[in-house]
Amino acid sequence: MNNLYAAWGIVFLIGMGLLAIDVVFLPLFEVRGVPAFSLVGAALLLLVFTSILNWIFKAAWNERIKPDSPEN
Repeated sequence: MNNLYAAWGIVFLIGMGLLAIDVVFLPLFEVRGVPAFSLVGAALLLLVFTSILNWIFKAAWNERIKPDSPEN
C-alpha cells in the first residue's frame, strides 16, 4: 500500500511541477496555442485524483458486499 501512496505522490508532484513551470515562466512550449506542460500536468493530476477515488470506491464496495456484514 505504501508503494501506491508513493506513486500517487510522485505523479501528483510531477503534475504540479509541470503546471508551475507554465505559470511561472509563461507557456514555454505550445502546441497550436495550447500550453503543453499545463495540459500534461493537468492530465497527470486528473489521473491521480481518479485513481484515488477509484481505490476508495473499490474498498467501500468490498466492505459492502462482505457476507458477514449486518446489512446483508
